[in-house]
Amino acid sequence: MTGGAPLIVSYSGIRGIVGESLTPDVAARYARAFGRMIAARHRVPTILLGRDTRASGPALLAGAVRGLAPFGALVDLGVVATPTLQHALGVFDAQAALCITASHNPSQWNGMKLFLAPERVVLDGAHIRELRGLVDAEDTPVADATHAVPSDRHDDALRVHVERVCAHLDIERIRAARLRVAFDPGGGAGFEVTRRLLVALGCEAVHVASTRESEPLAEHLGELRRAVVAERCDLGVAQDLDADRLALVAADGSAPGEELTLVLAVDHLLARSTGWGTPASPGGAGAAERVVVKNVATTRAVDDIAARHGARLVETAVGEVNLSRALAQEVALGHVAFGGEGNGGVIFPPLHLGRDSITGIGLVLERLAAGGGAPLHAHLAAMPRYFAHKRKAALDPARSRQDALAALLAAVETSFPDAVEVSRLDGLRVRFADGSWVGVRPSNTEPVVRLVAESPLSAWADEAIARLERIARASDRPRVP
Repeated sequence: MTGGAPLIVSYSGIRGIVGESLTPDVAARYARAFGRMIAARHRVPTILLGRDTRASGPALLAGAVRGLAPFGALVDLGVVATPTLQHALGVFDAQAALCITASHNPSQWNGMKLFLAPERVVLDGAHIRELRGLVDAEDTPVADATHAVPSDRHDDALRVHVERVCAHLDIERIRAARLRVAFDPGGGAGFEVTRRLLVALGCEAVHVASTRESEPLAEHLGELRRAVVAERCDLGVAQDLDADRLALVAADGSAPGEELTLVLAVDHLLARSTGWGTPASPGGAGAAERVVVKNVATTRAVDDIAARHGARLVETAVGEVNLSRALAQEVALGHVAFGGEGNGGVIFPPLHLGRDSITGIGLVLERLAAGGGAPLHAHLAAMPRYFAHKRKAALDPARSRQDALAALLAAVETSFPDAVEVSRLDGLRVRFADGSWVGVRPSNTEPVVRLVAESPLSAWADEAIARLERIARASDRPRVP
């Protein structure tokens, strides 16, 4: 869905079609509202800025600067990965950050991600309602800004991010493995920090300068897959344009999908005996409880891995901030907690509470280095096996969004009567006795609903996603008996 798409304002940030729902003036209005939020919390704030590599980024950043300039000292880190900016928010003792990015959205989109200290996580639902209220109450145009924006901390931000990630890894073991890694940032902001990480870990880095859509889905990774085989690499890694998502490619050129990034990271962290700050030995005296946090749309393989290691599982609604809040709560209780989303977003709280592909790459390299030479596909073969399909669908245009969504969810629930568990934590998820499940939920980043079907049986997943797509078409929705 492209032309005519509305501006989307949610706890995933602000997203719009460039030149339509999102312009520099729109960026200025929302940035000014964000500035008022910051000023209400901090007297003399420092506000970090960054952006991904989309062509519309500089103009939108200039608009954001107009809005933010009256409210604090602006420090522009330039083109940086969102996790680098988020990490810098704590390291540089800043009070807020704004990143011009549409993350995984297609190329015609751009947006803004907004962060507040001290939590250093994206805005939650209450914050977004506050932001909307300030935007709606504004009745004067945003004036031109004459404030200079310094940009002398770019290198510091990259260096410290890499150093902090390496501090949580067995870097000598990784260096000794002398791994050859192809990396494909998709032309995005992850290029420089990823290259630095690979060099720091003693890897031979092979840059793949692909021209693909941002989201690192398996079907987008043809150039990386070919390069991994041609260059005889041990691993391929791919990111979206702001580098908070991570997908993997094995040495044979196979792409297992974003979901398995988190599965592998969770299994590795639960098996790891050091590096936690608090030793975690299940059943041991005084051992910290280990907790895995994921959202309701993430593969059930994570549930299986948590159960295999005796860890407690916590589920949240979709949205990075929901995971961040849940993880912060578990850490505050003294638990060893980590997790993420099935979109390839790994969250490791000892570093920060946001999705971070740089951390994810480090953990995967550590797993390979500790694996006695076993290739990635051998590690993945030991993971629980599910077949999954993900699709997008439009809601019935003849109804309000709320009514159309309610009708769709009711139709889906009726169409799958043999469920053993129904969750409405975020949209609808219906689970079955053999581990299969289907899910439907409204997107936080696009004007669509997202459909998921996953099963240990490939044929079941195929039939279920086809049924969901039929139901999502207004003319084919079954009548409720």
